[in-house]
Amino acid sequence: MQRLQKMIKKNKLFFISLIIAAMINLIHINIFNTDLTPDFILLTLIFWFFKNPNTVSISTFWFVGLITDVFMGDLLGQHALTYASCYFIAQYFINKIMLNNKHQKLLYIFLIFLSAQIIMLIINLTHDLHYPGMSYYLQSITAVFIWHALSKFRFFKLDR
Repeated sequence: MQRLQKMIKKNKLFFISLIIAAMINLIHINIFNTDLTPDFILLTLIFWFFKNPNTVSISTFWFVGLITDVFMGDLLGQHALTYASCYFIAQYFINKIMLNNKHQKLLYIFLIFLSAQIIMLIINLTHDLHYPGMSYYLQSITAVFIWHALSKFRFFKLDR
C-alpha cells in the first residue's frame, strides 16, 4: 500500500492527465454523422512515453488498456492489445521521432494512431461487427491535429 502511494506521488501529473483523458474520451465529436474523436487515453500514453520514457512501460499501456475496456464496456483485452502494440511501434520509432522536425514527427504519430485503428478494426471485424467505412480513419487525422496544436505549448514539446 505504501509503495503504491509512493508511486502515485512520484507520477502525480501522469495519473491526473490519464484521468482527464479518460473523461475527455467519453465526449464524442460528431460532424456530419462521423465520429472524429481520437483515443485521448492513447494520446496521453504516447505523449508520456515520449516525454518521459521512465514513467510508462509496456505493462502500463497494457493495464490502462484493460481498465479502458472495463469502463468502456468493450471486449476485454481489445484496448490492452492495441495499446501494447502501439507501445512497440512507438518504441521502434522513438529515435526517428525525437530527431526529426515537427512535420516528420506528425507523420510518425499518424502512423502510430493509424496502426491502433487498424488493430481495433481487425479485432472488431473478427467479432462480426460492421465495417465503419473510410471515415473511421479520420480519428487518426484528428489525433494528429490535436498533437500539433498541443505541441505549440512549451510543456508539450518533445525536444530532448
